[in-house]
Amino acid sequence: MIWQPIQDAELGCLSYIVGDPTTGEAIVVDPLGAVGAETYILAAQDLGVNLVKVIETHVHADHASSARTLSQLLGVPHALSHRAPASFAFEPLTDGDEWQMGQVHIRVWETPGHTPDSISILVADVRRSREPWLVLTGDSLFVGDVGRPDLADPNPEAIHEASVNQYHSVRRLMSLPDFTEVWPAHYGSSPCGGLFMDKKPNSTIGFERRFNPFVNMEDVETFVTQQQRLLKPPPAEAAELRRKNLGL
Repeated sequence: MIWQPIQDAELGCLSYIVGDPTTGEAIVVDPLGAVGAETYILAAQDLGVNLVKVIETHVHADHASSARTLSQLLGVPHALSHRAPASFAFEPLTDGDEWQMGQVHIRVWETPGHTPDSISILVADVRRSREPWLVLTGDSLFVGDVGRPDLADPNPEAIHEASVNQYHSVRRLMSLPDFTEVWPAHYGSSPCGGLFMDKKPNSTIGFERRFNPFVNMEDVETFVTQQQRLLKPPPAEAAELRRKNLGL
């Protein structure tokens, strides 16, 4: 399997190229505007793959996305959750969608909470195992933390509902094997998490199961209360960035 994280350390953002060396096909997940679409095109050339799909785990509110630009430059689909309220045409993804690039198997899980349209991407190298090697969790699960519930809709009732959904999404992710690697969309300095987000960019389901404080909250109301109590102030430009990323 071809695996290439691409990050913006200043923003604490992560994006990924995942591909198969035999077919030469690859996908990009959560491409960053600050990095630029050309970076992903050049990286794919260096890796010897053709980018066949651009996927976003959710509509971002902390940074500009280059997904639409990259999709248009390459003439490939731009895929989002079917719940994304985007104004532009995109390929809708639903829970359980799956496809294969050679020996690389991709599956979509809907994991709402941070936003209603949040998804996670399960990746398996079937040459080694049918079980997921890693999961791209977007903002559903971070290293040591979970995504904040208030950026998509700041209404208190919507925030409460989002927190409840986040609790259940985290529980679903915890059903994966302990050895599954966790690669989120943010780390460290990102404003998308709370006070516990680690500067390490990746983890495993087993480590998070044991040491992530939110994973160990068995009661949903405790989870909701603690998540909202520990919220950092939202980025000043969050609403405008989300609006632009929605194409509005």
